[in-house]
Amino acid sequence: MERILFYNARLCLHSNPYGCIVQSNHAKIMSNWITVDFFVQNPLNIMFAALAVGSAALLLWQSLANRNVSSVSVTQASMLISARAQIIDVREVEAYVSGHIKNAKSLPFSQIREQLPLLKLKKDKPVLLVCERGSVGTKAVAIFKKHEFTDVHVLDLGLKAWREAQLPLVKD
Repeated sequence: MERILFYNARLCLHSNPYGCIVQSNHAKIMSNWITVDFFVQNPLNIMFAALAVGSAALLLWQSLANRNVSSVSVTQASMLISARAQIIDVREVEAYVSGHIKNAKSLPFSQIREQLPLLKLKKDKPVLLVCERGSVGTKAVAIFKKHEFTDVHVLDLGLKAWREAQLPLVKD
């Protein structure tokens, strides 16, 4: 009896007009079938399979790590700003001075742990975190939540998206 493994592929080499037929007792496979053991004949396939599994695991981990982060679009950010959200720009000072959202306060991510308690922000009001592309703001959310801020949002894709929407920036 032939052993059938999940990673085998079966190719039909028969020119029969009825195609390849597997007999009804499932134990006999016609002789015109050939088994290709992908993992045995080409060890690189093991590497590709491991790469695929690793990539899937990283994507899952990233989505689980960011599930508590509220990313908002440019439109939603504009509505938050209209509702008097506290805007915090977590880019470095040089980037902040070159252009920022009106009424945003500068709080560089490199200084956030020391400077956040000194800002006198209201913990019950919405906070909008802004960075260049959204990734630094996502990291800053955890710090704000540790300081008991309840309504923290990140501008999705950061100021890059803000500029692409041609919304105004001010310079100091």
